[in-house]
Amino acid sequence: MTSLPCDRCVGRSLNLCKPLDGARLQVMLALGGIRRWKKHETVFRAGAPMGAFFKIRSGIVAVSRTLDDGRRQIVAIRVPGDCVGYLDNNGKYAFEGQALTDVEACAFDRRGFDAFAAKHPDLAAAVEVLSAALKQSGQGMLVLGQLRSTERVAHFLAEMDTLHRQRAVSSGPLSLKMNRTEIADYLGLTIETVSRAIGKLKNRNVIGLMGSDEVVVMDNNKLRQIAKVERGGRSIATAIN
Repeated sequence: MTSLPCDRCVGRSLNLCKPLDGARLQVMLALGGIRRWKKHETVFRAGAPMGAFFKIRSGIVAVSRTLDDGRRQIVAIRVPGDCVGYLDNNGKYAFEGQALTDVEACAFDRRGFDAFAAKHPDLAAAVEVLSAALKQSGQGMLVLGQLRSTERVAHFLAEMDTLHRQRAVSSGPLSLKMNRTEIADYLGLTIETVSRAIGKLKNRNVIGLMGSDEVVVMDNNKLRQIAKVERGGRSIATAIN
């Protein structure tokens, strides 16, 4: 069989792809193929008719919604191996997805995928797990709401550090790929508060800074203690495995 791009993808052993052999992966890949977006391009738009959903091969996507007052709230950060654009509201995308970096993803036509999954019980079971996890991932925002500002920023950094390590997004310093405005939108804080919190963590020798978006975690234990998470734990940027 011809080699597939799946063979080199970190998501091969995660969620929807995990139970499938090469032949079925090839069929699923044919449901849409590979698509690419440049940094800051919209991957899918809330309220638009749903066509395809996506599984990220490389890059980072912010999933967001618009609040009643017009502000954007980022509800999830998705990395290679994660699925985005799956949740719908009466046949329309429930959220918006924006590429925080250049992004490459497998696209799956939703209608064709549902028909394919219905014929394969193991894939259908993986879909149920995916759907439940996506619906529950927003519960992590409740955790953030109970934390003080510096704890929220520490929580975000701990989660992103774990994501990067588990999904091999990068090696070396933690490259956030998010500006302070985007981090503030995610954490429900102001830009100024985010900056102050990062400064406090730096002054306490918990993190070091390299440039505008690169962080060196100097004390993992202390970072997770401040963040109220266990070492290796993930409760906000939930992996959909």
